[in-house]
Amino acid sequence: MLIIREHDRYSFRNTIRAGCIHECWLFLNELSKDVNGEKVRRDLADGVLLGKYAYSTRMALWKIFRTRYFNISCPWVRSELILASQYGPESPEFISLLYLYFILRDKLAFEFVVEAIWTKWLAHDLTIGSEDSSRFFMKLSQKNDSLPQITAESKGKLIRNTVSTLQDFGLVTGTKHRTISRPPVVPRTAFHLVQLLNNEGFSGKEIIEAKDWRIFLWDQQDVARMLTKLSQEKWIRYEKSGNIVNLEICDEYSEKTV
Repeated sequence: MLIIREHDRYSFRNTIRAGCIHECWLFLNELSKDVNGEKVRRDLADGVLLGKYAYSTRMALWKIFRTRYFNISCPWVRSELILASQYGPESPEFISLLYLYFILRDKLAFEFVVEAIWTKWLAHDLTIGSEDSSRFFMKLSQKNDSLPQITAESKGKLIRNTVSTLQDFGLVTGTKHRTISRPPVVPRTAFHLVQLLNNEGFSGKEIIEAKDWRIFLWDQQDVARMLTKLSQEKWIRYEKSGNIVNLEICDEYSEKTV
């Protein structure tokens, strides 16, 4: 099984920029033209791609692209990201897939969403800001002595960027008054998460009950509706009767390991 998540440790690396959606789209869009990946990386370094940015910024962006997405060793995931880029940088197909793999690979952001934001969502408290991220970080620091040490400046950037990044991905909306909102999610992105959970050993009811769906602010009924849609699309076989859930990946996709 390929390792997708990076939830074994806190990296605190989201201190440079936020979602970087458009920049990542430009990079992936070049790859969609069957351009060699190493050439695209060199074009980024040389300013052929994203030339309006300073060299240091381009290298920081490359680090973001690499750690969030390109260090994933699964060829299918990479091809799916490239395919999604063809829908455009503002499309839900592209943004939702970027969001999924960003948050699966950032332990702090993942826990902030599935714990702090999810709790606010259930309580119908939709206001959100850097102060919420700051409180979460403080609680985390109090109960975990093994957190990486970062400067006060980096901590401030991390706190601000956590909310800003979620805003770029659609989980937060508004400018002056930010509010929690369900991000756009297309069935294919949901299928990626089903594949991941399946490959991690989850089955049937466990997949429906997985807290990972909270990243979309979905409850079990929302998940069941999406699974029904995926079944209708012939991506999975899904049946639910009371507490009994049968869920299988259809043969065409069963070898797409994430």
